[in-house]
Amino acid sequence: MKLWDILSLLRVHQWVKNLLIFAPPFFAGIFFNNINVFIEMILAFFSFSLISSSTYIINDINDINKDREHPTKKNRPIASGRISIYLAVLILIFCFSSSVIIAMYFDTSFLLVLALYLLMGLAYSLFLQYIVILDTFTIAAGFVLRILAGGYASNTEVSSWLLLTTFLVSVLLAFGKRRFELSLVSKNSKPFRKVLEHYTERFLDAGIIIFATTSIVTFSIYAVEIGKKQFLISVPFACYGILRYLHIVQRENGADPTDAFIKDKALFVAVFLWIFASAVIVYFDDILSLFR
Repeated sequence: MKLWDILSLLRVHQWVKNLLIFAPPFFAGIFFNNINVFIEMILAFFSFSLISSSTYIINDINDINKDREHPTKKNRPIASGRISIYLAVLILIFCFSSSVIIAMYFDTSFLLVLALYLLMGLAYSLFLQYIVILDTFTIAAGFVLRILAGGYASNTEVSSWLLLTTFLVSVLLAFGKRRFELSLVSKNSKPFRKVLEHYTERFLDAGIIIFATTSIVTFSIYAVEIGKKQFLISVPFACYGILRYLHIVQRENGADPTDAFIKDKALFVAVFLWIFASAVIVYFDDILSLFR
C-alpha cells in the first residue's frame, strides 16, 4: 500500500467539487475582504471533503464486485485489493470523525446539511444509483447541498436562482457522464452499471440539450438578480463553457466529462475567465480601494 492508494481511496481529486462551498461568500463579496470568513470556509471545505470521502469509501466497499467488472473502476484500491476492506473501514472512521469534529465549529444548520449529504450518499450507494433519472438527480442534489453548506458556514443568504442553476448544471454534467459510460458499454458490450440498461443515447442527448438550455437561462436571471449590470459580462463565458461541454460530450469518440475540465484547454480557459471576470466585477470596489 502506498500513499497514492490512500489518496485514490479518498478521491482527493474529486474534492475540487467541494469548491462550490466557497460560492455563496464569493458572490456575496465577503470572501476576500474578511479573514474570519476565509478561515471558516477553509474549515468547511475540509469538513465537507472528508464526509464526501466517507461516502466514496462506503460506495467502493458496497460496489466492490461490480467495480471489478468495470473497465476503469477495477483499478480502484479496494477493487484491485491494494487496500483491504478492514483498512478501508478504519480510514472511513477517521474521515467521518474528523469531519464531524470540524463541523462542530459551525451551527446546527451546517451539521444538518452534512448529515443529509451523508444519508443521501448512503441511499445512493444502496438503491438510488439503480433508479433511472433519480440517480442523476441525487448526484445533482449533492452539489446543491454544497452550496447550502457554504451559505450556512459563512452566514450568507443563498439565492434561489443560484441553487436552481447549480442543480440544472449538475444534472447536465451527470447526463454527460452517463452518455460517456453508455458509449463504453456499446464499445465493450458489457453493462458495468445496471442503470445504463434504462438509458439510451437519444434520451440522454435530449436531456443534455434541455438542461444546458435551462442552465443558461437560470444563470442569466441570477446574473441580473445580483444587481450589478457589469456581472452580465460573465454570461457569455458561462454560455461558451456549457456549449463547449456539449461539443465534448457529443463528439463521436466522446470523453469522460470529469476529465474534460482538466484536459480540454478551451473549456478550462472558459471556466477560468468566467471565475476571473466574476471576481473582478464582484470585488471591483475593493480592488479600487487598494489604489486610493
